[in-house]
Amino acid sequence: MRLRLVVFACFVSLLVARDLAAEDRVTVRGNYYRETSTRVLAPVVYVEKDLPDERFTIGAEYLLDAVTSASIGAGAAAVTGGDYLFTEFRHEGTLRASARLKEWSFGGFFRYSTESDWISRSFGLGGARDVFGRAGTVSLQYMANLDSVLQLYGGRAIPWYGGKMDIEEMSSETGKQSNLLQLHYLSLGYTHALTRRLLGGALLEGIFAKGPQDNPYRKVRDGLDESHPRERKRIAVSGFLRYAIPKTPLVLEGRYRFYADDWGILANAPEVRAHVRFLRRVVLRLRYRFYQQTGAYFWREDGNYGSDTIYRTADPKMTRFHSHTPGAELTVELDGLAKVRGLHWLRGAWVQATYNHVFYSEGYRFGPYARLGSLAFSVPF
Repeated sequence: MRLRLVVFACFVSLLVARDLAAEDRVTVRGNYYRETSTRVLAPVVYVEKDLPDERFTIGAEYLLDAVTSASIGAGAAAVTGGDYLFTEFRHEGTLRASARLKEWSFGGFFRYSTESDWISRSFGLGGARDVFGRAGTVSLQYMANLDSVLQLYGGRAIPWYGGKMDIEEMSSETGKQSNLLQLHYLSLGYTHALTRRLLGGALLEGIFAKGPQDNPYRKVRDGLDESHPRERKRIAVSGFLRYAIPKTPLVLEGRYRFYADDWGILANAPEVRAHVRFLRRVVLRLRYRFYQQTGAYFWREDGNYGSDTIYRTADPKMTRFHSHTPGAELTVELDGLAKVRGLHWLRGAWVQATYNHVFYSEGYRFGPYARLGSLAFSVPF
């Protein structure tokens, strides 16, 4: 379950890179994720409409998430009785709205997602203002998730409160048992055109989560339930510089992100990108990202936990590891085909293919690599 959320976060980063031009548009995208024991197929349809012009825009999105896993790879052998493939579906719908008024822009969304053992409701609000003669932009965004965590047991979906509650929350006096996972996200960002060819930006993010954050099916050694703290505070600082090289179609970009949380995880993620436009209507983006993190304070390398241990984990994202991610994205604009008789509707349309390959360090539980890809077609109407 937690892996599914990480995969979806990767997909979100692919989905937000839409055409920034204000116009009515339909985008269809197929996302793919593959690792040793899990495969995810996630087709998405997004429709955007200006009402009545680009000053106010609404959008609707539907995503179908098909997750195929090996039961033992998902840590559920004790529940299912063996290693076999099973497929689960998640349906998600999103409504978006945005508006622009002179130097101000505003936006918001509501999302509802459901699957057999997870119900998610999320919303977000954000605003931005151009400053210094539109050379800079300040942005502020808030998002919240309210998720009901369930466990499939005996053919029924029952509430999951966490593998082992805190002593205080287990006491009969407080009775604070809840299967609601709350997540609150707040970010403050700033971008600035430092020169005519150099753009820079910085982002500060804070996340607070409260509720069951372990996997109902994942077991540590000796068949004990996984058990994570019910609260988690996270903070991240990131920045980028993007430079257009004079007299060339090449743009170079450097990024860096630092992450820390109160579970003892520290992470560094430098990244370099190169964007090049060639053949007039073809854009190629190459990237490389290095990621390194420490393990959570309750993670044990040998995996041995006692039955009286409060916190236990079999989540590979809680371990110490590093990864290398090379990737490429190719976008082909179809305006040239619009000159052909009968294909005028392709004016402003594009197709895009993305592929990223993740190499994990030795000992990473979900295997030595993962593959992420997408194929999209977008057309205005």
